[in-house]
Amino acid sequence: MLQVTRALFFTVLLGISGYALPARAITSVTVMADNTISMAMAQIARNYSRDKQVVVNASFASPAAQEIQIKEGGSADILITPKLPWIEQLKTQGLVDVYSQSTVARNRLALVGPVDSDLKVHVVKDFQTAGLINAMGGEQAFVVGNPQNLMEGVFGKEALRNLGVADDLEPYTLYIKQFDQMFDMVAKQHAYGVFLNSSIISKDGVRVIDMLPEDSHHPMDYYAVVIAGDNMAEARKFMEYLKSPDIKRLLRENGFTVD
Repeated sequence: MLQVTRALFFTVLLGISGYALPARAITSVTVMADNTISMAMAQIARNYSRDKQVVVNASFASPAAQEIQIKEGGSADILITPKLPWIEQLKTQGLVDVYSQSTVARNRLALVGPVDSDLKVHVVKDFQTAGLINAMGGEQAFVVGNPQNLMEGVFGKEALRNLGVADDLEPYTLYIKQFDQMFDMVAKQHAYGVFLNSSIISKDGVRVIDMLPEDSHHPMDYYAVVIAGDNMAEARKFMEYLKSPDIKRLLRENGFTVD
């Protein structure tokens, strides 16, 4: 089993929802998920603990941090990640159940501005950058995640390039390493930027100007897989839970698309 270290970590205990722990061995499952799906997975973990009376240990970290954790020899029962090549690597190493892999959800990119912005941009039909540049006052106020640090930066750069606007926007672009700094620049400093839809759907102070077309970048799918180990039976139960209609609805409410 893989061990979870140096990550945002929490345990859902039955007692916090009014349940008393039964006088038997405590059933638990450990989930390691990408930090960009953390809000939804935290809710799913709480619901699963409440519904199934199972202790859920969950950690959220970037793919790079997760890879370091795994290389250092520690453990999880389920891995949820957007990095399909990494899952394929784990398969070749015999560390996962090759038949358990499933797609949990898909994220999207949004062009985001301050909540009081009246900018209208139709990204899909005709992404005219003149209005956006004018709304920024011709300043360097277009924020994109640094591709070395943030998932949205990788896909954002790809989308802007494929939409044919990367060169126009480059003189006005700042590549930011932290999501909180990106968000604050839009909400408080009247900047604009490209964000994961799930990261801003419930945030105050910003609004979605338009969604970027999904075919402008590689799919942002999140894959779940069972880790080989002693707790595979319980892990498979959690995987089935992820396919339930209630969980799909919860994921949609958190800005993801699901089949």
